[in-house]
Formats: sequence, structure tokens, C-alpha cells
Amino acid sequence: MIKQYIQKYFRLFFFWILLFSVLKVLFVLFNASYMHDATVGSILKSFMVAVRLDSSFAGYLMVLAVLTQLVALLVTRKFCFRCIDYLSYPLIGLMIIFLLADINLFSYWGRHIDLEALSFLRTPHLVMANLKWYEAVLFVLISIGIVAAGIKAYNRMVASVLPVSSQRLSMRQWAVSFLVVLFSAALLIIPIRGSFGVAPINTGVAYFSSHRFANQTAINPAWNLAYSMKKMDATKIAYHFMPDEKAEVIFKDMMKPAGDYPRLIKGERPNVVVILLESFAAHVIGSLGGADVTPNFNDLVSQGVLFNNIYAAANRSDKGLVAAMAGYQVLPSYSIIRFPEKTASLPFLPAKLKQAGYKELSYLYGGDIKFKNMNSFVKQAGFEEVITIDDFPAAYQGEKWGVHDEYVFDRLLDEMAESASPYFKFFFTLSSHEPFVVPMERKFDNDYHNSVAYTDACLGAFFDAVKERGLWDNTLFVLLADHGVPGPEKLSGDEQAYYHIPMLWTGGALAVQDTLIDKVGSQTDMAMTLLSQLNIEAGDMLFSKNILDQQGSGFAFFALPGNGMALVEGDKYQAYSNGLKRFIKMEGVHTPADSLKAKAYLQVLYKDSKNR
Repeated sequence: MIKQYIQKYFRLFFFWILLFSVLKVLFVLFNASYMHDATVGSILKSFMVAVRLDSSFAGYLMVLAVLTQLVALLVTRKFCFRCIDYLSYPLIGLMIIFLLADINLFSYWGRHIDLEALSFLRTPHLVMANLKWYEAVLFVLISIGIVAAGIKAYNRMVASVLPVSSQRLSMRQWAVSFLVVLFSAALLIIPIRGSFGVAPINTGVAYFSSHRFANQTAINPAWNLAYSMKKMDATKIAYHFMPDEKAEVIFKDMMKPAGDYPRLIKGERPNVVVILLESFAAHVIGSLGGADVTPNFNDLVSQGVLFNNIYAAANRSDKGLVAAMAGYQVLPSYSIIRFPEKTASLPFLPAKLKQAGYKELSYLYGGDIKFKNMNSFVKQAGFEEVITIDDFPAAYQGEKWGVHDEYVFDRLLDEMAESASPYFKFFFTLSSHEPFVVPMERKFDNDYHNSVAYTDACLGAFFDAVKERGLWDNTLFVLLADHGVPGPEKLSGDEQAYYHIPMLWTGGALAVQDTLIDKVGSQTDMAMTLLSQLNIEAGDMLFSKNILDQQGSGFAFFALPGNGMALVEGDKYQAYSNGLKRFIKMEGVHTPADSLKAKAYLQVLYKDSKNR
């Protein structure tokens, strides 16, 4: 029976490796659009590189099988091979369903499921909103088929190994068997740790290529999720690269103002309307060199000031909201919006406008404001009126996320018309959020492009109505995206182009028109730039700078998914992985001093966030 146990032990281990490899093939085929310039050779090599992480996770699964035998030997003095099978069947189902879900979500996000993605499980109805009904049905059917095939393969490869006899072992046989099983458990330390060295395995072993998709293919998604869950409390991740005094000096030099800047607006207190555009990446804005998807936005460019070198603070709506509304940069490991006790201390844009005499502060969002702690954040910001999905008839709501943009734009018009000057309105659009379902005759084959075109059409109708109703002349409109998206180009999360977003100022309150500002800036800089134009003091916005008052070519810092950070400065770009502790991209000519800037910025940010 020991012989059969050893045979089953190794067959089970190789079954898991084979299963992971087969699902990796599906991952490559389903997400081939992310390959870009990755070679066939690099993809094939990723399967060999993947063996280390696959083996590590298989080792953890094997521990469960070995423990069943130890318990069986202790309790019954017999092997229980069927116990291994009964344990393996549900695990096969869970693994296949999880890995298929990861394959599908990667097509939307361009990255594997991690701890941040799990936070969406707190709002499962919004997760389901991303799936079309037929996609959900197809996913279930495919999952059933692959699980059935997986179990069939298991039965032929592993379950067919059964003991010759099911009789109780003699004491001598039992002792030998127990030691063999115990030794087989100890052997699992080798694949689990991934080496004989001191340091255990980490995701860095998957990064063997300059082609991102090849590296992503080499990662075992289940292992990656488990590894991120080990660091469940992301607030305890420390960022310390140098003495604090040195980091402060570098940071202050980066943020140092020039002392003079042009004035773009008329008067002291125009009405201000900020429109945060869901997923409006630069690559869909024709005036920014992107696809010709937004004709109405492009028309507004000649009537305003286009900031054409702005970058999002991160890759999610909740993080973009923090950047735009509080001028605050989020950390790579977590968004501060998760912690109301911390966000309460932020220097909010609405609160500063209210202190300066602005009235009728309204926040409009057509979705569920409970999503990602938005409710507490918005209320702390100082808004007097919060308008959400609950304030609209059910007939105005779409099938997925919430109220279509056209109806919320109409409500914004009414709010503006009924408000006394100077007022402040903040509208966060919704319809161009995945799964990109909009109530409009299709203009583009690509769902994302089509949804952006819908919101752009709403934007055009809105500004036509603004002018017709006499709401243009004394109003400054700030149009800013919340974050970028992979788009049809399938941009990866460490590419500079992924974070490039538009910012446009327009309206009758502007003293200039058809103006281009090409200095590099961040989404976080909108607040300070706006407040400076209004002569409102904002010295406590430590991570927001006046783009117009900034020396040199400007810079933008942003957080990368998977605990990374990046810095754009002029024609230079650097991306750094805190997990791998190395730069993963370095474009342009960099000096040794340049390599310290992002680290100093993050260190100062971490210290500030920790102390809030």
C-alpha cells in the first residue's frame, strides 16, 4: 500500500501542474489581444517559468491530501485513498472556476485577481453589473464543461490508484507507513518554498521577460491571490527608501513653485462645475491624438484650455475621486477612501470653496453611493446636497450600474439654474463604466468606444442647453477623467499611456480660449490649480500643485496595480515595483538623482497617510 500511496502522491502533484498548464493555455488564447509584441517563444517559455509558482500552489493543495492520510492512519490505522479523491473533487471545481473567472476578468482589467479585486465582493451586485446575461450563462456552461473534463481526467490519472487491500495495517506496517507519509509531507516544503535558499518564493520569479504578457502568463493567479492575502492589512506596508530628511528635501524640491503664473479666468468668484468623466482615457480623445470618439469634447477644446499632459493618480474610480476632490495621491497598496477616520482630515476642494463663499454645493452621481465608501467621503468633503440613484425614477436606470448620464446631466442643468451664485457642482458620470451598456444606437463596434461616444453625446447636448439657458457666461467647467482603461489597445497597467487622461477647462468665465497647456501634471493637481486661479489658499494640499505655477517640464506620480509606482517627468518615464524592489520600466535619459524622486515622493506620502 505504501507503493500505491507514493504513486498517488506523485500523480496528484502532476495532475495539479497539468491542470494549471491547460488553464494557462486558455488564458493565452482568451487574452491574446494583450500579447502586443510578445513573441511566441516568450509565451512558450512562460509555461516553463510558471512551473515554480504552479508547483508552490500545488504543494499547498497537496498538504491537504497528505493530512487526510495522516489523520486516517492515526484514527483507523488504514490508508484512505478515497478521502483524497473526495477532497480533490471540490478543489478541482473551485480551482477551475476561480481560474476561469481570472481569465475573464483579465480581459477587462489587464491584470490578475488580487486583494484589491476582492474588495469588490463587498458590493456583489456591482460586480454582476459588469457581466452581460449571456456572458454569465456562457461562463456557467463553460465552467461546468471544464470541471467535468477535469474530474474525468483526475479519475483516469489519480483516482484509479487504489490500495490492494483495505485491511488495517499491522503495527510495523503502520509505523513505516506513517513515517513515509510524514516524510512526503516534509518534501512539500521544497515546491512550496520554491528553493533551498533562505528566501521563500515570490512573484518576482515570474518576471523573466521584457514582455509583460509573458510574465503575466507565468504567474499562477491562485498563488498570486494567496500571496497578496498574506498581507491582508495593506496599511502596514511600509515605504522607506532613505532617511526621512533626505526624502523631504527631494519632495519639497519637486513641489517647489516658481512664484508666478498666468491667470485664466475672469473675476474672483465664477460658478464652478467639475465633471469627472468615467473612463475617459486620452486614447479616445481625438484632440489628444487618440481615436476619433469624442467630437463634442473636441469641439469644446477651441472654447477653452486643454491640459494635454495630465495623468491619473491610479487605475480605479475611488482613487481618482480622492485625487480630484481632495488633491491627494493614493498609495499603491490601498486607497485612503477605505478609512473614513483618515479621510476626515483631508483638505477637500468643496470645503475650501465653501469657506470662500461658495453656496449650493451639490454632488451628483447616478449610481450607488455606498460603493467603495463613497458616501462617507462625499459627506466629509462638505457637499450640502448629494444626488444619487435613489433620486431618479426607476425608468431612468439602466440594466447595470445606475442612471444613464443623459438624465443626470438634465438634473445638473436644473440644479445650476436654481442655484444662487457663486455655486459649486460636482458630477461624476457613470455610463462609460464597464460593461459599457448605453441607451444609444450603436456608433462603434467596440463597446468601450461606444459608451464613451454616448457620454460625449450627452456632453454636447448638455453644453448646448447650458448656452441656451444662459448658464455659460459666468461659469467655469472643469472636465477631468477619473482614470484610464486598457481600451481596444489592451494597454498594460505599467504603461505610461494607460494613465494619460484629459483635463479641459471651458465656459464663459474663462479669459482665454483655444489654449494648450502641455506641461506634465497629475489628476491631483486640478484642485490646487483651480484654487490658485480663485485666489483661495490651499497650502495644506501637500500633494497637489499648481500646474501653471510649476517650474520645469512638470511631473506626475501615480500608483500602479500590484504595489508599484511610476513617475512621468518631461520625456522621462520610470515605473518601479515595490514587490520586486526594482525598476520595471525606465524610458528616456535618467540620472541617478532621477531614480530617487518617485521613492522620495512615495515615502513622504506614506508617512503623511500613516499619520492621518
